[in-house]
Amino acid sequence: MRGLKLAVTTDRGVFSHGRVDRGSRLLAESVAIAETDEVLDWGCGWGLVGIVVARTWPDARVTMIDVNERACELARTNARDNGARNVEVVCGDAADALAERSFDAILVNPPISAGRQTVLAVFDWCAAHLREAGTFWVVAATRKGAKTLGRLLGERFDDVQQVALGGGFRVYAATGPPQGGS
Repeated sequence: MRGLKLAVTTDRGVFSHGRVDRGSRLLAESVAIAETDEVLDWGCGWGLVGIVVARTWPDARVTMIDVNERACELARTNARDNGARNVEVVCGDAADALAERSFDAILVNPPISAGRQTVLAVFDWCAAHLREAGTFWVVAATRKGAKTLGRLLGERFDDVQQVALGGGFRVYAATGPPQGGS
């Protein structure tokens, strides 16, 4: 992926156990950031997206967060084992653990199975913690409402572009001043 060969550890009870999720892969392969951006991988799981970003842009500062303690342990181990030195793993709810922080880029494979209200709450939190010139990157399964999510992003940001389509997933990049949600 992006010319990187990664060796990772996964576990039951953590999203995408034993495999690389196609949506996360497409997100990791599609994202583009500036060399020194401060990046958040929201809901990092075992760390794929954040590690790929950290290795691709070694001068970026990557924060990975998840509410699942085991996911955080795996993300720390996988970052260390794959030479991602510019990574901080935070375990907890972003609303509490990262309340005072903002980011140049936020990357999310949202928890669609948790329901629309949960996903929209994630979008709103991310919009509120994105720096003015930042980009919010979202991947969603086409068969699970990706076009609708793209439209809902458009209610929150000035500009939403579909930047990748493949394997049943779409990646959107949202920019511009957050609109405040609905």
